[in-house]
Amino acid sequence: MMNRIANHHTGGGYEPSALDLSHYHKLISLDGTVHDGRHPIAANAPGRPLVAGRYAAHTRALNTGTIGNALCAMANGDWRSPFACRTFPLPAQVEALVQLNARQCVEYGIPVTRATVLSHGEVELTLGIKQAGKWDFDYDFMDRTATRDPIAIGDKFRARVLAAIEGLGQGAPCAAPSPRPVLRRGASGGDVRELQSLLNRRGANLDMDGGFGPATFAAVVSFQRRSQLRQDGLVGAITWAALLPC
Repeated sequence: MMNRIANHHTGGGYEPSALDLSHYHKLISLDGTVHDGRHPIAANAPGRPLVAGRYAAHTRALNTGTIGNALCAMANGDWRSPFACRTFPLPAQVEALVQLNARQCVEYGIPVTRATVLSHGEVELTLGIKQAGKWDFDYDFMDRTATRDPIAIGDKFRARVLAAIEGLGQGAPCAAPSPRPVLRRGASGGDVRELQSLLNRRGANLDMDGGFGPATFAAVVSFQRRSQLRQDGLVGAITWAALLPC
């Protein structure tokens, strides 16, 4: 069971190198061909120990449960002028990445949300997990518009993935949940009771008293740690999305 998909560019040429193949599960070359990386997706499955050289190390502190896809592109790319790169992603590659994400979402039951289908450039902004200045994709690799907002670009990509899932004759793996309030220590009421129930389904042993006390806080942090989310004990949109069932 995989939890999310992280999409990248390799920073190399239009064909995968041996190094590229060691870091990603799936790679897309210039004509849209999808190549298997050295390590199977199962090597990064939750519960599997991450032993150096035996899994796809594509995203810092987010490799467990995450599928790593990459466009073979952006060799010698310059952040200041990405569109000038001679190996900028090609339309065939972009479409292949959309279709690949759609198939993976259906196969692994991954919902299309900001927390679960995202680019490397969105990881730090959305999940709060520090990355090393990654900029794939804070440039519009689909339509070459001027925006440098990775989340806006990601939203456009996710819309295309959802459309591709519909084109496969499949429904989205998980319907968008109704909005939930942000919960923190000291909160109380029915929403906290729902939170406690969801945490108990994930292995906690909480009294469903509707009070967000120390035990509930500890259970939230434990769940966030296992899910590789920001471990702040705050239950916002990202933690709700990870907790809520389809």
